[in-house]
Amino acid sequence: MKFFKKILSKFSRGEEEKKKTFTKGLVIGIIVAIVILVIVLVIVLPKILGSGSGVATAKNPAKLKVTIITQKDCTGCWDVNLLLDAIKEGNVKIADTKTLYTDSANTKKLIDQYKITKIPTILVSGDLNKDPNMQQLWTALGEIVDGTFVFRQVIPPYIDIASGQLKGKITLTYLTDNSCKECYDVHLHDTALKNLAIVPGTTKTLDISSDEGKALVAKYQVKAVPTMLISGEVGEYKNLTSIWEQVGTVASDGTYIFTKAELMGTYKDLSKNKIIVPPVATSTSVQ
Repeated sequence: MKFFKKILSKFSRGEEEKKKTFTKGLVIGIIVAIVILVIVLVIVLPKILGSGSGVATAKNPAKLKVTIITQKDCTGCWDVNLLLDAIKEGNVKIADTKTLYTDSANTKKLIDQYKITKIPTILVSGDLNKDPNMQQLWTALGEIVDGTFVFRQVIPPYIDIASGQLKGKITLTYLTDNSCKECYDVHLHDTALKNLAIVPGTTKTLDISSDEGKALVAKYQVKAVPTMLISGEVGEYKNLTSIWEQVGTVASDGTYIFTKAELMGTYKDLSKNKIIVPPVATSTSVQ
């Protein structure tokens, strides 16, 4: 349990520590999104370590009721099942789950009552205080209002209640050079972005020999390929934007350009028209 607390304290040390963690996640795809990371630290890790310090046990789990609040046509929104599946890893029993949509009067009352500003989100009631590990989860991911946990750390894309608009829509464009057979697989970025809970609404791959590819290389002064360009409402992904200066640049039109190809593997230097094989990086752990 001391080990768990040590890791949890590291998680909340501040922006510099976050930057290190998320940079590593972006580059090699091994660090999960902040919400999922908290869940793993609070629920899964204590189980692995055999904490057993909570009152709730496998024979006497905390009984919870879950209410999902969402919009019927929210097809592009983040998947709340990511959170629910993780919660189920704890010593809990979800006795009831229901989904309420924003077009109902009852749902609107709940939105007002709990001051909900982003959906999809969840409300959890029941034995919230039965397991200390679960109490840490509630504190990390939201707040308890009138005996009900309200999930506040909503992941983009989400619906903004005030405007009714979907926030966090982004387009991912991969630039490759098909002549570079030894270049790293650009789709390694898929894993990194997924682990950061970033799911683009549109993804396309362009070869730099194509007209569109040439235009993008010129417009954004791309110096190495493979690479990726991220456009749209990237600003909604705060943990990505806070570390981006370490792995790329931002164009005047708001497009994010990945520039650290050497961190991924073999790449082509377009200014020299040369294949570059970077030295193997020494493996280090995040402190």
